[in-house]
Amino acid sequence: MSSARALLGGALALALAAGASAELQVWVDEQGRTHVTDDPSTIPPKRRGTASSDAVELRALWDDGLAGPPVVTPPGVSGSDEDRTVRLLQGALDDLARGETARASAVLAEVLRSEPDRAEAHWYLALLDWQRGRLDASEAHLRAFLASAGARFDGWRPAAEQRLARLTDERRLLASDGVLRLVDHASTNFRVQLDAALQQAGAPTFPGQVLDYLEEARRSGGERLGVVPAEPTGVVLYGRAAYLRAHSHRFSFQTVGFFDGRIHVVSAAHPAGELRSLLFHEYTHALFREATGGDRPFWLNEGLAELAERRSRSMPALSRSERMRLRGAIEAGGWIPLRRLAPRFGGLGDEPSRIAYLAATAAAEWIESQSDRAGRARLLSLLGSGKTDDEALRAVLGRDTDGVDAALQKVLAGEFGT
Repeated sequence: MSSARALLGGALALALAAGASAELQVWVDEQGRTHVTDDPSTIPPKRRGTASSDAVELRALWDDGLAGPPVVTPPGVSGSDEDRTVRLLQGALDDLARGETARASAVLAEVLRSEPDRAEAHWYLALLDWQRGRLDASEAHLRAFLASAGARFDGWRPAAEQRLARLTDERRLLASDGVLRLVDHASTNFRVQLDAALQQAGAPTFPGQVLDYLEEARRSGGERLGVVPAEPTGVVLYGRAAYLRAHSHRFSFQTVGFFDGRIHVVSAAHPAGELRSLLFHEYTHALFREATGGDRPFWLNEGLAELAERRSRSMPALSRSERMRLRGAIEAGGWIPLRRLAPRFGGLGDEPSRIAYLAATAAAEWIESQSDRAGRARLLSLLGSGKTDDEALRAVLGRDTDGVDAALQKVLAGEFGT
């Protein structure tokens, strides 16, 4: 049985994000102009060490070292329309940092309705659209950014132009014939096979970048779960067309990855944070299978994978709005018991499926808060030895499935005021 990574109504969107080969640093000169460089020696000595405070770092969403234009209120505009716009932009960036991408997108769109040439809004919407695979919309925002950037954001033009150039690679990959030709890449801990069209469209560093992401996932999984695979892990990366041709018949819903003894994932030609987080997700399924010999309880398997994915982006386990959504499900009678989710998530509609994934992630976070690495390793080992879900949970946490469910609902119900 495979464990699939699904797209549910766009909530778990495939990211086609572009990567950068070097860490970009940002500094602002004495005239207030922003500069971007990948060579720290070009930053004036008195401006070094302040770069990170002069830009908005969004590594939680895009792990490519690329920062966004700073949002700063000009002097003497307090209470003005400009001040209001800056506050809206800053609020959107705060939402992005918390993982509230839908709300951030709405705020940025609202800014553009009032100020169609607002460069900062175009920049961040270009990143969000790229992350969602909306390449035409991303291109439009990048071109609008270049048209409206002015002298203030001259330093960001090379990054915008680089992203525009990479759109050609992504479109070429999407237009490929979908015939799967695999290229082998091996390391000590992984056996990686790349779709030849994906490798051709990407940068020469693509295979090495993938192996780096996988090694990060391996280290993180070992630290969190205390499990290390006995043999190298198989991984297959596809361009979108090849993945659909090879696997669309396997699932009744759209997926971007699954684990069936090997990790299978879709990738962009220029991968960044979203491929990294997807590999963390699927590698966690591989560890779960390694330790337990199966996929059940599915809520724990999927919850640990979701948690690993979010932690890989330095995001909270759940955003505030997601926790409120679960609280609302409890109050409205829409909560899905963990015991119901132990065999599988199948048979659920879109909204119940979203609640199921959120509940599983919240449950995994609760278990992490109640155990250490040795305890989590023991929990998986007990499941692998043939103990029932309830027996394993009770041995490590002192509660069975229903007890974990009740404790989790109590935490969620008590987080917000009436």
